[in-house]
Amino acid sequence: MATSSKPTEIRVTVARRSVAQVAPYESEEASASIEFSMEGDSAEADVVAEAKAWGDRLATANYEALGVGFEITEVAVRRLQKSVSGGNPGAAVASAPAPAAPASSGESGDVLWRDLMDNSDQWFTNWPDQLAGTENAKRPAYRRKGDGKGLWLARKDATGTPAFPHWFVDPQTGKTGEALAEVGKQIRQKANAV
Repeated sequence: MATSSKPTEIRVTVARRSVAQVAPYESEEASASIEFSMEGDSAEADVVAEAKAWGDRLATANYEALGVGFEITEVAVRRLQKSVSGGNPGAAVASAPAPAAPASSGESGDVLWRDLMDNSDQWFTNWPDQLAGTENAKRPAYRRKGDGKGLWLARKDATGTPAFPHWFVDPQTGKTGEALAEVGKQIRQKANAV
């Protein structure tokens, strides 16, 4: 009686986790995995080479998902720059205001508020957590991921009006003027209660 024996199949799972620092004390991570199989009589070197090739593809996918420019060498991954700019390719929500006096950071406040509206995916929105009490009310309501620059809804100018521009629209909630002024007031109350 003749029996046919099929070579055993080799199954390999390759996983990669990548972490990128996006701001001081802030990181983002991406992970991916793949499972592949090869014939049971495949040479060990072939299996290792295939696993390495998949590992490199997964690392590439992770860094692309994080929007990080990179260069993979034999011993390390070297970060180059943010390669994927955020933003909305469509028209701006409101027309650009006249230039304002530069803020202490060297970038004018209006430019930062405009950047928040145009590139909301590049900003952390903290104010909902501040209102809920899970985020420090004295921290910025919005903080840019790349450089940590912050914008506050709770601040007022010398005349007592909110320090954010009148044309600003929260990109996530669509709140404007009076609604955001009320948010700022509530954040101030929480900050003073601390």
